[in-house]
Amino acid sequence: MANYAWAKLPRDLPTGTDYLKGRNRSVKKLAILTAAVLLLAVTGIGSSVVSAQAVVDPHAPLDVVARDGMVAAAHPLAAQAGVDVMKAGGNAIDAAIATALTLNVVEPNASGLGGGGFMVIRFAKTGDVAVIDYREKAPASATRDMYASDQAKKELWTQLGGKAIGVPGTLKGLEMALQMYGTLTFADVAAPAIKLAEEGFEVSSELSGIIKDNYEKLAKYNDPDKVPYFHDGLALEPGDILRNPDLAATFRLIAEKGSDALYRGPVGEAIVEAVNKSGGNMTMWDLADYNAVMHTPVKGTYRGLEIISMPPPSSGGTHLIEILNVMENYDVKALGHNTPAYMHTLAEVLKLVFADRAAYMADADFVKVPVTGLTSKEYAKTLFNQISPDKVLRELKPGEPENFEHESTTHLTVIDEEGNIVSLTQTINYFFASGVMAEGTGLLLNNEMDDFSTNPNSVSAPEPGKRPLSSMSPTIILKDGKPFMALGTPGATRIFPSMAQIIMNVVDFGMGLDEAIEAPRMFCSSSAGKPGTLFVESRIPAEVRDALKAMGHNVSVRGDYDSYFGGTQAILLDQSSGMIHGAADSRRLGAAIGF
Repeated sequence: MANYAWAKLPRDLPTGTDYLKGRNRSVKKLAILTAAVLLLAVTGIGSSVVSAQAVVDPHAPLDVVARDGMVAAAHPLAAQAGVDVMKAGGNAIDAAIATALTLNVVEPNASGLGGGGFMVIRFAKTGDVAVIDYREKAPASATRDMYASDQAKKELWTQLGGKAIGVPGTLKGLEMALQMYGTLTFADVAAPAIKLAEEGFEVSSELSGIIKDNYEKLAKYNDPDKVPYFHDGLALEPGDILRNPDLAATFRLIAEKGSDALYRGPVGEAIVEAVNKSGGNMTMWDLADYNAVMHTPVKGTYRGLEIISMPPPSSGGTHLIEILNVMENYDVKALGHNTPAYMHTLAEVLKLVFADRAAYMADADFVKVPVTGLTSKEYAKTLFNQISPDKVLRELKPGEPENFEHESTTHLTVIDEEGNIVSLTQTINYFFASGVMAEGTGLLLNNEMDDFSTNPNSVSAPEPGKRPLSSMSPTIILKDGKPFMALGTPGATRIFPSMAQIIMNVVDFGMGLDEAIEAPRMFCSSSAGKPGTLFVESRIPAEVRDALKAMGHNVSVRGDYDSYFGGTQAILLDQSSGMIHGAADSRRLGAAIGF
């Protein structure tokens, strides 16, 4: 059973550096401690019942519960920014954009205006859903074979420098959402981010470690004296104050001039100069030609719940539904949580799904993607029929979903007092992306070209204006036509497998939200028709791992709470009480804040 804090977190958590005082203190520890103290006060339980050690365990499952609104995001300062915007009269869309912009400041390694993303919005009054795609695009100079050479692979052209950079889309997407569905101005929603960028915030041990891990590429492509993540040429240490005044100035210019400041103005000129200086080929025309687009969501069901998620160019939503469709053929609860039988079954399902992903998934503007077939329960039955309860599939071929055609980084989730929901995933791809910053703007530029295939014959090979394949899967789930869950996670190709596990943890195993998120995870895939390694967190017992090996799985053990498996941010609505449950994954520095 999950633990629930039936009390609100403090309404006025500080929005400056004081919130993170104490270099090694986990934010989740603070949330758990605060909520637990409030819970004890409300219930009258004596303090001797709960040990201090249990209370401050950062991985202890505990849902933050509130009534009026909730933001779950990858950094507490970003979550607080969204809450502050809602308290000031903004809706969930305003709050999501404020949170996203603040993440550009406080989690610069993972997302920002130099990247792209997806947003799924559900409106409480009508039940309508809007899906906004602001995934990066390949520049006009792109060719299908641009990464096929030995030189390209040896020099990591898809990952480092200008050749790795796609045309960024985040600002266009956020602007579209704000203009169509928000109630505040860009200046309003950018205010928390501007304040933090100018005044600074305390660097966590996690962020310091990521800066150090990526020091070489940041120093290679930029003047070290101008990199905000360095001080005196060295990576910022835990407890140092990180300021990015150039980014604050960029946000102020956008508030004045709109997205033209980037796509037709001086910010864009700086981006083009940085791309070309570091070996790429991008023009102002590439930026001016960029557009965010609206899509129809991909939909499916799982045990009566309606799943609403991202269609291509994200593979995530489609394959999330495909996984759940196959698993629906099993009595998942009877298999047992993280037993050999359950993990073997899920691993086999994932292998088959990844075979389909390689064969069919790409930008639907360039390739016909059989989404209806891939999300068909009849098609899922054909995959189910290939799986043995005790033998490993050695040859993985894509199925034939077209026979079932009948005419998926960082994440944040927001719900406001009216019940409007935003599930938003944005990214610059690798931590600190291409390593290239646009001088004078504070912007770090993506390396999303890495998400194209290096095989020129692949359906996902690069082409001018094409959006690279993604696994991002911002998702909203309905129960009896009413909101039940909203969730998403970073984690590259682990995104939709992790989300499927969390959904089954809640639906099949009866876990609470944070309990479902904190539970041990696994991941498996396939490539070129061959099974991949089965990765598991070290909390999976040795006897389970041994049983999987005996079946023929190649098992690799990762950390106990390993960020390799993502960092989920989620909300769950208790339809009987009307309360909102929020949860943030302790695998990363996330926080859920309600009011």
